[in-house]
Amino acid sequence: MLTITMIITVSILSVAAMDVWQRLVHRLGGLPPTNWMMVGRWLLTSVNTHKIFGHQLQKITPYPNETMIGWVFHYLIGIVYVIAYTILWKNVGLLTPTFLDGLIFGVVSVVVPWFFFMPAMGAVVMGGKTQRPVVGCLSALGVHSVFGVAIALLLQLSQQYN
Repeated sequence: MLTITMIITVSILSVAAMDVWQRLVHRLGGLPPTNWMMVGRWLLTSVNTHKIFGHQLQKITPYPNETMIGWVFHYLIGIVYVIAYTILWKNVGLLTPTFLDGLIFGVVSVVVPWFFFMPAMGAVVMGGKTQRPVVGCLSALGVHSVFGVAIALLLQLSQQYN
């Protein structure tokens, strides 16, 4: 049985791997990394208005600490993904903590940014309103693939300590 501490540790390390990958791709290819300030603004606006979609985030007055809130939200969502992976592994038997299953999980998990977060942030499904929607979708696919593999390999490593 995985402990809460182990789930949180795997979450933090796998999200950090995703963030490092995104920064590396940014440095090498110029693709801008996720703007966590805007994610924080979206989250705070959604909580305050009880509305998830339809915000014009660029026109909303910035909130105090919205960047930090966006980063914290990002890492909390990582915990949800690790719990989902763990359930699919331990309770359902659909996944194992292997590179291939991690890659599959990461690829499937990209539906969340494509079909929820991009529309919620005003970019519509699969970033259709952005300047380079295909690049944005491929970037999300890449970082989520790295994230899924990191989750799997870290869960595999955690088994050595249980």
